[in-house]
Amino acid sequence: MELKEEKKIKTPTEKKIYEYICYCDKVTKGDIIGAVFGGAKTLKEVIAITGAMKNSNCKEKNPKSVCCGDDIMELIKKYS
Repeated sequence: MELKEEKKIKTPTEKKIYEYICYCDKVTKGDIIGAVFGGAKTLKEVIAITGAMKNSNCKEKNPKSVCCGDDIMELIKKYS
């Protein structure tokens, strides 16, 4: 019988967990990671749980001047 390799859970450093990912709705990296750890598997599910991307004004509020959707997707991939 073959044992499955245990999946390592990556955890962010404490300082980085408070960084905003969605500047428009003040949603942090920790909020998004918490949603993923809580079972969210898609962008739509993360949005429903965290409230991210509800009041989009990205060109003005996000320092990157782009929507945070790609950043959220990266976190979903990294912590799923």
